[in-house]
Amino acid sequence: MKTLKFLLTAAIAVFVCNYIQGQTSTVKDDLSKAQSLAQQGNTAEASKAYLEIMGKYPENRDAVQGWLMINMKRSPTGEEDAIKQLEELEKTYPDNTGILFFKTFIQAEYNHLDDALKNAEKLTVIQPDDGLNWLMKGQILESMDRNDEALSALEKATSLSPDNADAWQIKAGILAKTNKLDEAISSYNKAIELAPGQPVFIYNRGCVYCLKGDKTNALADLGKAISMNPQFKSYAPKDEDFKSLWEDEDFKKLISQ
Repeated sequence: MKTLKFLLTAAIAVFVCNYIQGQTSTVKDDLSKAQSLAQQGNTAEASKAYLEIMGKYPENRDAVQGWLMINMKRSPTGEEDAIKQLEELEKTYPDNTGILFFKTFIQAEYNHLDDALKNAEKLTVIQPDDGLNWLMKGQILESMDRNDEALSALEKATSLSPDNADAWQIKAGILAKTNKLDEAISSYNKAIELAPGQPVFIYNRGCVYCLKGDKTNALADLGKAISMNPQFKSYAPKDEDFKSLWEDEDFKKLISQ
């Protein structure tokens, strides 16, 4: 099965787009001003503008993300520096959940899982109706091989954010890992319905069909995924989920075309 390290990255991008659309014109104007300054190369003023937004709108994640894009160093210690920077920001803006969110995300992304989980749990207490918090908690728990707890968190995430394709994809992956194959396929179906242009979702559903012994659907999904992204030709012959088909002539033909 093809996995992506912290699919949450994509989920955040979707969230930010939707979040901006739901904000007041005042917040949008402030963000547009900060973004414009950043695009002009005036990073000092842009950074200042993002900080002002953090103070005025403590639940706004876009300002924190914009500030990080300017200030996070691209270096071997970049993530450690970013965490320290966010912790300093927390002292000034202790009620800003956006800062806590991105600190948690960076901790998780760079495998500081115990700290990330503690902060994710804080977020789900502070903002229990925010599906992205539960999605992040679930993926952290999955990375810690605490799959039952991860599944509970993902159930909450998909309940609160039923239109988030990544939440359904991550949930499906956990279901597959725990051998709940029919439920995994149902979750992949939902993810694909929401994001039909994501070949990795289709490929992963094909993996589950193969694990179920359903050659027809496994090859159909593999073929569709390959048509969308030919790189899957090289993934499948090494993917243990497709192992039962490695010597199958139809499989060989599909990946050699």
